[in-house]
Amino acid sequence: MKAYRILVHDRRAAAPQEWKAEMARDDRAVEFARDRLAASDNLIGIEVWSGPVRLCRFGEEIRRAA
Repeated sequence: MKAYRILVHDRRAAAPQEWKAEMARDDRAVEFARDRLAASDNLIGIEVWSGPVRLCRFGEEIRRAA
């Protein structure tokens, strides 16, 4: 399992929330972020970090594409 830091940008909060997660693979962490953003109208962005490396950053375009 690998550790990930997920920054969740919510329109109701002044600062991003920081989530910690452990997942088996990078692609699973990216899929989780994409699905979570698409599922909530309150989220405006989400980033997935593995150590110092940002794996992805999604914005509201994910919700429009769904």
